[in-house]
Amino acid sequence: MTWALWLALALNASAQTPQAVVARAMARAEKLLAAQKGKDAWERRDLDRQAEGLYKDIKPLGWKAAPALAAAVADLKRPPKVRLFAVSFLALIRDPAAFPPLEDILLNPEQDPGVRALAAQSLPGQGAPDASVSKALCAALAQKDLPREVLDDVMLSLGRYGCLEPAALVGLARSFGPRPGAKDLPVVAAALGALGRSRGSASGTARLGLMGGVPARGAARAAAIRALDARRTEVADWLAPEALPVVAEALRSESERWDTMLPLIRLAVALGPDAGPALSRLSSHPDAEVLAEAAEGMVLYKRVEAIPDLEAVLAGAMRDPRFSPKEGRPDPAALLSRLEKAVDALRRAR
Repeated sequence: MTWALWLALALNASAQTPQAVVARAMARAEKLLAAQKGKDAWERRDLDRQAEGLYKDIKPLGWKAAPALAAAVADLKRPPKVRLFAVSFLALIRDPAAFPPLEDILLNPEQDPGVRALAAQSLPGQGAPDASVSKALCAALAQKDLPREVLDDVMLSLGRYGCLEPAALVGLARSFGPRPGAKDLPVVAAALGALGRSRGSASGTARLGLMGGVPARGAARAAAIRALDARRTEVADWLAPEALPVVAEALRSESERWDTMLPLIRLAVALGPDAGPALSRLSSHPDAEVLAEAAEGMVLYKRVEAIPDLEAVLAGAMRDPRFSPKEGRPDPAALLSRLEKAVDALRRAR
């Protein structure tokens, strides 16, 4: 092999290293961004699409592109939009090798909020263990003055994982007051949902406190009830004495909302026989599905004192508007059948 051929091959190989490929793509992205100056929206969109298409050169590198892309994002002298393209390319790798740099980007307060938000969105898709994803997202949540744009995307991902320590989630759920506005309610609901994914007695205690501390029949209360129901077995095992009065009160105050009554009934049943009186009080509830759910719980704890009320419901069922068809609700015939079976079981328990 001649020296000229060897040198040509060596130069070609160096031109295809991950660092070189990524550097060319980023340089091209910067030129496309600069070309947007003075252009209308349609022209800018076309240039953005060209920048997005640069990933085709990076894709064959797979996980090997992660360090070079991470370095491109870490260069704060680059325009934020170019760094955003680099993060999007990093996210598309979908390999555990991309997880550490995405985590670093998320936790770097010097990064542009849009860049950090995209990193938050992308962490769950890299094949890392759930515990690692949770730890990274919860660390971001614990940071002071987290930009709202980043917070929204952290919570969008975190709702599937929960946190080992619930303090940051509790603080977030309470930060918008007892009646969060329409803009803030999704964040509060996500925080409560993440608490529902969080294990341990501390998380259960926090959920109980939040459920008891928000106004009845509101959206935040409904989210708190769902979060508590998500771990009802743990609540029953560890916190039954504390949970019982909270759930019993909620069964009274939430009576008008069938959607919250159903998880509350499940919670009451999980808490054991001491919740029986609260279930019996539902023996003439105005919603057929709530009535059937409660009656089945009464069977479990042999609440035979409810039989007269339940029999009265059965006697008038054909004329009872509770058993008329309702859009999006269960078949009335199926609900009536459930109620009949529950009453038969209670009769046998006398």
